[in-house]
Amino acid sequence: MTVQSADIQDFGTGSIRYDPPGSVYAIKTLAKLAIEQSDNTAAYVLGTYTVGFEKIQALMGEWGLTQTDMVNNKTSNRDISILFEKIYKGEITNEASTQEILAFFKDTDFEDRLPALLPKTVSVYHKIGNEIAIMHDAGFVTDGKTTYYIGVFTNDITDEEETIKIIAEISKLVYDYLRR
Repeated sequence: MTVQSADIQDFGTGSIRYDPPGSVYAIKTLAKLAIEQSDNTAAYVLGTYTVGFEKIQALMGEWGLTQTDMVNNKTSNRDISILFEKIYKGEITNEASTQEILAFFKDTDFEDRLPALLPKTVSVYHKIGNEIAIMHDAGFVTDGKTTYYIGVFTNDITDEEETIKIIAEISKLVYDYLRR
């Protein structure tokens, strides 16, 4: 897929917005960047040029994600928990694609939030979200014995470093509590 100047989403995170217009990416590469880097341009190009945001929105509704608005980039912790559960259980696609998607969620460029204070033996499959005054991190945590969803959504933040630290601390508190 070819990314044009008009496709660039100049907010949040991701590397594609810094590449020259006309750069070409495989669909798998866009999916990987959308998850691992939380690349908004990759997500926009995938949503716009594959099946379209209207079809994606309809699919989200079929899956029970009633608080997600693809056009305005809004969702809820409830909807993200449903989506992650479907991905984690392999209810979205075939086994091979599920494993590949989970690998993307496990190896993000943002390990400073949910996974930061957890033991290295714990697997965290997660996705961050950043906008002006907003930081999120949500996903599944598993150590082989205990598996749970955690989503920390913030708004009106004034200190990004402090918010990252707080998200990591919340994650550790939840992990410790569930391991008792």
